[in-house]
Amino acid sequence: MIEKHNFHWREGFFYDFPKKRNLLNDLINEIKTKQIISLIGLRRTGKTTILKQLIDHLIKSEKIKREHILFYSFDEEQPKIEEIIHEYETKLGKEVLKIKDKIYVFLDEIQKLENWQNQIKYYYDNYANIKFFISGSASLFIKKHTLESLAGRIYEFTLKPLSFREFLIFKDKEEMIKKPGLFQESIKKEFLAYQKRQFIETINESEEKTGQYVKTMIEKIVYQDIPKIFPVENQELLLKILKVIASNPGMLSDYDSLSNELGTNRVTLSNYFYYLEESFLIKKIYNFSKNRLTSEKKMKKLYLNTTSFFPFLNDNIDEAKLIENLIVITSGAKFFWRTPQKYEVDIILDKNNKILPIEAKYKEHVTGKDLKNLLRFCEKFNAKEAVIITKNKDEKKEFKKNEGKITIKFIPAWKFCLGI
Repeated sequence: MIEKHNFHWREGFFYDFPKKRNLLNDLINEIKTKQIISLIGLRRTGKTTILKQLIDHLIKSEKIKREHILFYSFDEEQPKIEEIIHEYETKLGKEVLKIKDKIYVFLDEIQKLENWQNQIKYYYDNYANIKFFISGSASLFIKKHTLESLAGRIYEFTLKPLSFREFLIFKDKEEMIKKPGLFQESIKKEFLAYQKRQFIETINESEEKTGQYVKTMIEKIVYQDIPKIFPVENQELLLKILKVIASNPGMLSDYDSLSNELGTNRVTLSNYFYYLEESFLIKKIYNFSKNRLTSEKKMKKLYLNTTSFFPFLNDNIDEAKLIENLIVITSGAKFFWRTPQKYEVDIILDKNNKILPIEAKYKEHVTGKDLKNLLRFCEKFNAKEAVIITKNKDEKKEFKKNEGKITIKFIPAWKFCLGI
């Protein structure tokens, strides 16, 4: 059962995936910690590949014996962890507890194994020489069960679709990153392609094939993955919700109006939005307030979790709305700002006690009117800087307000996504 999952037991064998995601180094830094390392994220983002890159690293750099690394995927069969460990001990010819060295156990797609959290807890608590790495394609299976059984025993990492920088690296165009000024026009062309190709297997594909790829992925999540984890009676409703969001990314979570529009009740709709979020298909951000409890109670804004979904869900999306969705994802935004008077700012970043408002205005000419709400926000919350995401404008302006000044940076979308 386990031998077919462990090619690295063969002398001289390496998985050899040359391109590396940024998250890999973060996981490497956790190798010597005791805690279980969980890697979660959307289907097809490369979680299994990263686990195998970690195995290569253990063998090459950490000099771990090949036979002291065990990999198993629950994608096809779901035996108990005890059965896997027992078969592993039979292959080794000794009990794991009697091995002085650390044993590294990788369990892929673990959410498909029933009661996995209590099974893994037993080994974590009683086998000090086992280090676990687990992966899965649904967020709730980690969140819910770590709170119940694995609190303090697990560190969670999320693997997202490709960043623009990673996209260029996977296309062998690192030179553009190193010399963005020299390759600016080429970067802009690549940025257009990137907007709908954030999965590794689509980076060189046509829009038609990319759309088909995403269609297959979304349908598998909606019709197979979600119903296995959540009590879903109407998969078609899940798909309808996705298409509604794709028609208006950044829409407010007005469940009363939406429930009438979609012909369902408010509770069901709220639950289905939750299932889609936990399955990494949509992203929810909150109305900013100094009081976090107040933010929770207000209406939220809803986006797709990657703009790669648009070719399937809405291939006629307005370019400015797509870019707004992309900037929300790229920035890791958790907040927007909207007042009863409908003053609004797309994104509010709140990191290290520094508040940064960001407005997406993806057009050739940004007017004074486009700046008004940013300046209102800065005055209200005493923010000294703000950002406008533009199509091409790249400059900095200062505005005098009250006794101080506010600096607004105009940053082209491609440059913001590249992180330069």
